[in-house]
Amino acid sequence: MIIRILGRGQWVIQPDDFLRLNEIDAGVEKAVADGDEQALRSALEALAAAVRELGDEVPDDVIVESDLVLPDADARVDEVRALLEAQSQYYGLIPDE
Repeated sequence: MIIRILGRGQWVIQPDDFLRLNEIDAGVEKAVADGDEQALRSALEALAAAVRELGDEVPDDVIVESDLVLPDADARVDEVRALLEAQSQYYGLIPDE
Protein backbone atom coordinates (compact mmCIF):
# COMPACT_ATOMS: atom_id res chain seq x y z
CA MET A 1 0.00 0.00 0.00
CA ILE A 2 1.23 3.49 -0.81
CA ILE A 3 0.73 6.21 1.77
CA ARG A 4 1.17 9.89 0.95
CA ILE A 5 1.95 12.37 3.68
CA LEU A 6 0.80 15.72 2.39
CA GLY A 7 3.76 17.91 1.57
CA ARG A 8 6.31 15.19 2.35
CA GLY A 9 6.07 12.43 -0.26
CA GLN A 10 4.97 8.81 -0.56
CA TRP A 11 6.02 5.57 1.12
CA VAL A 12 5.28 1.92 0.39
CA ILE A 13 4.04 0.21 3.57
CA GLN A 14 3.89 -3.56 4.02
CA PRO A 15 0.77 -5.18 5.55
CA ASP A 16 2.78 -6.38 8.56
CA ASP A 17 3.35 -2.76 9.59
CA PHE A 18 -0.31 -1.78 9.83
CA LEU A 19 -0.70 -2.98 13.42
CA ARG A 20 1.87 -0.46 14.63
CA LEU A 21 0.41 2.31 12.48
CA ASN A 22 -3.09 1.56 13.79
CA GLU A 23 -1.87 1.90 17.37
CA ILE A 24 -0.63 5.41 16.59
CA ASP A 25 -3.75 6.17 14.55
CA ALA A 26 -5.87 5.52 17.65
CA GLY A 27 -4.19 8.60 19.17
CA VAL A 28 -5.22 10.64 16.13
CA GLU A 29 -8.83 9.49 16.50
CA LYS A 30 -8.86 10.29 20.23
CA ALA A 31 -7.41 13.76 19.67
CA VAL A 32 -10.07 14.49 17.04
CA ALA A 33 -12.84 13.17 19.28
CA ASP A 34 -11.56 15.31 22.18
CA GLY A 35 -11.00 18.37 19.97
CA ASP A 36 -7.42 18.52 21.27
CA GLU A 37 -5.26 20.37 18.72
CA GLN A 38 -1.97 19.79 20.59
CA ALA A 39 -2.57 16.04 20.99
CA LEU A 40 -3.56 15.85 17.32
CA ARG A 41 -0.32 17.50 16.23
CA SER A 42 1.71 15.06 18.35
CA ALA A 43 -0.22 12.05 17.06
CA LEU A 44 0.11 13.14 13.42
CA GLU A 45 3.83 13.73 13.87
CA ALA A 46 4.21 10.25 15.40
CA LEU A 47 2.17 8.67 12.60
CA ALA A 48 4.22 10.40 9.89
CA ALA A 49 7.47 9.40 11.61
CA ALA A 50 6.34 5.77 11.77
CA VAL A 51 5.37 5.76 8.08
CA ARG A 52 8.78 7.17 7.16
CA GLU A 53 10.56 4.70 9.45
CA LEU A 54 8.65 1.59 8.38
CA GLY A 55 8.10 2.37 4.71
CA ASP A 56 10.21 2.55 1.61
CA GLU A 57 10.14 6.04 0.11
CA VAL A 58 8.81 6.31 -3.43
CA PRO A 59 11.36 8.28 -5.51
CA ASP A 60 10.20 11.74 -6.59
CA ASP A 61 10.55 10.83 -10.27
CA VAL A 62 8.14 7.87 -9.95
CA ILE A 63 4.47 8.72 -10.42
CA VAL A 64 2.11 6.39 -8.55
CA GLU A 65 -1.34 6.81 -7.09
CA SER A 66 -1.58 6.88 -3.31
CA ASP A 67 -3.88 4.41 -1.55
CA LEU A 68 -4.08 6.61 1.54
CA VAL A 69 -3.37 10.27 2.21
CA LEU A 70 -2.32 11.43 5.66
CA PRO A 71 -2.63 15.06 6.63
CA ASP A 72 0.37 17.16 7.53
CA ALA A 73 1.05 17.57 11.26
CA ASP A 74 -0.20 21.18 11.00
CA ALA A 75 -3.73 20.00 10.14
CA ARG A 76 -6.51 21.24 12.41
CA VAL A 77 -9.03 19.03 14.19
CA ASP A 78 -11.86 20.01 11.83
CA GLU A 79 -9.73 19.17 8.77
CA VAL A 80 -8.80 15.74 10.11
CA ARG A 81 -12.39 15.07 11.19
CA ALA A 82 -13.50 15.74 7.58
CA LEU A 83 -10.79 13.41 6.28
CA LEU A 84 -11.86 10.68 8.71
CA GLU A 85 -15.45 11.05 7.55
CA ALA A 86 -14.38 10.87 3.88
CA GLN A 87 -12.45 7.66 4.58
CA SER A 88 -15.37 6.17 6.48
CA GLN A 89 -14.67 2.69 5.10
CA TYR A 90 -11.74 2.64 7.53
CA TYR A 91 -11.61 3.03 11.26
CA GLY A 92 -9.30 6.00 11.50
CA LEU A 93 -6.79 7.11 8.91
CA ILE A 94 -5.12 3.69 8.61
CA PRO A 95 -7.09 0.59 7.54
CA ASP A 96 -6.91 -2.68 9.45
CA GLU A 97 -4.90 -4.73 6.95
